[in-house]
Amino acid sequence: MRLRPTFVALTAAGLLAAGTFPAMAGPQTPKPYDPAAPGRETEPVVLTGANFAGWSAPDEVTAKVPNTEGAQCLGGTAAACSHNRYEQPEVATGAALGQGVPVDKLLGYRWDGTKGWVQIPFQVDELATRYLSNANSGFAFYSESDQNLTYVYDQDRFNWTAEDPADPCHAVPRGEPSSPDPVPGLDNNDEVAFMAADAGPQAPLDAALPQGVVDSRQVAITDPSTGQQSFAYVMRAGDGADAPKAAFNASNGYVRYLPDNDSDTFLYSQSSYGSYGATFQGAYFDPSTGQCITATPKQHRPKDTGWVKTPRYAFRYDGRWLMTETRVASTAQEAANAAQSDPAKWQYGPDLIDQWKARAFQQRPGGETPCCGYEEEVNNWGGSSMLMGFRAGPVRAIRASWGADSSTNNIRTEIFYRSQMHEMDNLRVHVIPPGDGIYSQWDYNAGRMTKYYNPYVPQGVDIDGRNDEVFGNGRMHIADDGVRYQSNDKTGVAPVDQQVNQGAAVGTPADKCPSDGTGKACINNDVDTVDPTFSGPAGTLNWEQTSGPWGTFVDRITVKQVTAGAAYSLLTTPYYRDDSCFDDGTGSDPGLHVKPKHTDGDVDSAGQPRECWKPEYGDPVAYAAAHNLPADHFYQGDIGTHGVHILLIADSDNGTLTVPVDEIDSDQRRVILNGDPGNVGELYGRGLEKPAVATVVVEHRAQVAPAPAGSKKAKSTKHSKANPPRR
Repeated sequence: MRLRPTFVALTAAGLLAAGTFPAMAGPQTPKPYDPAAPGRETEPVVLTGANFAGWSAPDEVTAKVPNTEGAQCLGGTAAACSHNRYEQPEVATGAALGQGVPVDKLLGYRWDGTKGWVQIPFQVDELATRYLSNANSGFAFYSESDQNLTYVYDQDRFNWTAEDPADPCHAVPRGEPSSPDPVPGLDNNDEVAFMAADAGPQAPLDAALPQGVVDSRQVAITDPSTGQQSFAYVMRAGDGADAPKAAFNASNGYVRYLPDNDSDTFLYSQSSYGSYGATFQGAYFDPSTGQCITATPKQHRPKDTGWVKTPRYAFRYDGRWLMTETRVASTAQEAANAAQSDPAKWQYGPDLIDQWKARAFQQRPGGETPCCGYEEEVNNWGGSSMLMGFRAGPVRAIRASWGADSSTNNIRTEIFYRSQMHEMDNLRVHVIPPGDGIYSQWDYNAGRMTKYYNPYVPQGVDIDGRNDEVFGNGRMHIADDGVRYQSNDKTGVAPVDQQVNQGAAVGTPADKCPSDGTGKACINNDVDTVDPTFSGPAGTLNWEQTSGPWGTFVDRITVKQVTAGAAYSLLTTPYYRDDSCFDDGTGSDPGLHVKPKHTDGDVDSAGQPRECWKPEYGDPVAYAAAHNLPADHFYQGDIGTHGVHILLIADSDNGTLTVPVDEIDSDQRRVILNGDPGNVGELYGRGLEKPAVATVVVEHRAQVAPAPAGSKKAKSTKHSKANPPRR
């Protein structure tokens, strides 16, 4: 996030006093809170090692002295300036406090009244406290080193920076492929995961453990809304030859992480803000020529492209920050996919999203703010980030990206389950004054999604490229020449200021910040604020649902600040924009954005006036092909776009400290459903407010005696009714 040399911070109170926002109408009455239990079949159960007393060791205790390497480097490229890496703490207990049971000895079971003990997909993910730095980044003087509780990845992809001697455009690890947990075995911050739907009835008291299992823990899952319980069992396999192995792994569980075959190929990669996120220079593949360029080294990173697939959905990565495609299976397709072991043969419906998008400081190019420029996920953050790592297992796949321009140690982690995904962000960034802010949003493909719901619009609104908010989408102008607010809630024509900025002979002169060189604070910027008549009062981050014939998404976002907790959500407002005329600067549907980082014109590449997509046109790609129109004929458009806007940030980069004191963390949970079930937001969007309660109990079940040599059956040692096992 690029800072101008000088700016004057404006306060939120000042914006309100200046009359920046229009008078707020009273909110609609939301749909009554539904006390019924949420739909648990999509929910995972995630416990930590601390829940398993006797098996888990204390996690490592560390401490790191603040350093000034970033300030010394200042974006230099000298070898002494380190790139993305884990810094070594001055204090680290390692395994001195103990070791846990080996994680590969832990298995998940449920009880089946007919079959007895049955293994379920089960996963243990180790975590460790790391200290992150990228001193070579141009903004590392601000970020320096930051503590981060980090998954132990199958591959630490930020180390894939060396060139293969046999193929310089092929990235290979610079050192070890992965950094192990300093505490061997299960420790208190490790995570244990399985799906709630895989739990079953409670096992009989006299049911002996499976053969080769030496210990067990019962996990009772209680739904507080109904009192209903289900049970899963975490068991510890012994060391003998009869010890069971995990029946499920990353190749036959619920989730597949599928990097492209050429995802390790180096491409030229650099933010439009030069040194931000600087990394190594070297060979790179040129897609336009199909050649590996070695004569003129440039900053390079691996492509990091790939898919995440489950029988229900497919999710596409076209880069570290580019989530560009989601396809959902029909009920019949999902059943067929689950029966087919090869994910290459899995079938889904059409692509539903244009892409996930994020913005710093303004919603589209062309505006002016008191602080900073315009940043987005394509031309900025993809070129200033590294893929931190990925971890794949039978229950979930985990992938994290590291860095976003001046948010040097920002970590965005996506966790994919069978029918939902979590997006978590550790936002570590400098001061951002009012009038700027951070945006995160989903933008959909035209004609694919048909209804949007939230608790304040339970009847839903049509997703048709026409805004439904009373206000909230507008152009704010605060300068010496006055205070004005121009609503962009007009449909059918492009925003007037966009047309005028391109020299079109329509509309009235667009507002601009004074160009007197005084450096005075000025705002002339698209700003999305909450519309209480549509989304409820500010600070109420409710569930949102987007549906269409090919799939449904139910989203819920939470935002908290490390020390202030959930109070920071008062500075985070939801917004909704359904406007096919609005070009937010990236994307390809319904129209292609042409000029990176700049405002597109009002004439397409064939010289014809551009149009705002309308529902009667249907699929914009098919429509353009049928009418011999170029891909940029339609304005890029925001279709059913929803997300959150953090209005201002006092600082969330922990100052110069190496421990979290003021960073902002967010968690978005997205449930993915087949087809269009109608409004099910209350059913699938309330899991955060009505969580199931998991209780772990130590068991003392009888063990199955080892089978004698040459025998086919093991002998069960059961307790009698007069002397039942302790539970």
